[in-house]
Amino acid sequence: MFFYSLPSMNKYVALLLVILCLVGSSGCVGSDIDSSAHTLEFVNVTEVIDGDTIVISSGERVRLIGVDTPEVGEPYYSEAKQYMVQRVLGKVVGLEKDVSETDHYGRLLRYVWVDGEMVNKELVLSGLAFSKTYRPDIYYQDIFDSAEIMAKENGVGLWSVPAMAEDAVTISYLEAGRYIDQVVTVEGTIVRTTKKDDSGIVFLNFHDPYEGYFTVVIWSDDWDRFSQDPDIMYGGKHVLVTGKVIEYKGSPEIIVEDPSQIVIIQ
Repeated sequence: MFFYSLPSMNKYVALLLVILCLVGSSGCVGSDIDSSAHTLEFVNVTEVIDGDTIVISSGERVRLIGVDTPEVGEPYYSEAKQYMVQRVLGKVVGLEKDVSETDHYGRLLRYVWVDGEMVNKELVLSGLAFSKTYRPDIYYQDIFDSAEIMAKENGVGLWSVPAMAEDAVTISYLEAGRYIDQVVTVEGTIVRTTKKDDSGIVFLNFHDPYEGYFTVVIWSDDWDRFSQDPDIMYGGKHVLVTGKVIEYKGSPEIIVEDPSQIVIIQ
């Protein structure tokens, strides 16, 4: 558990300074991007939800594009959130839109600028976030990918600890309900798949009937990351699925965002 104490706050101030030094020295990683060259909407940040989601004075939530920070209970969750607290909370920031206005949760999708620097890139460069493609919003994706490579080479943040999947316990899909809010590897056979184009979701069910049993959810934002439609690719397969178990309407599920989270056993 993370405790907000004065020493820990000083630690995050130090982390912020280190990150800003990294950003300043990373000339090869997007040194040509300039906030003055883009149309920005200036807003005040009133709350930090986590490392990649903030709330602005209008009450709207803003999801940072092109990055993915750790969830509660995962390594560097607290560091990513506290970095955002130090960097943007109570400040006026510039929001830059790409193609999409909002995501399927209704959050604004934006690049966030502070003092001429893009916070999205800073998070990836410092190892506090992964670079993640959210099509069609990919204007700066090459820059984020390059920042992630540099973070890996420097062994900073998330790249300084073992991958979460390596530490995840393997369980039967029947046990998933006992591991809510934990990162685990779930084993089982996908007995039914459903693709809902209207809502943009693929469901991979491990039990029939599926109500109350473990299910994998794949949002349409991530379908193009798979070599074929996920409902076809995994139907009838015995698999291992790694991720954070959450509860939705009384049923355990894992939201899969990348094919690397699912390993076909047979």
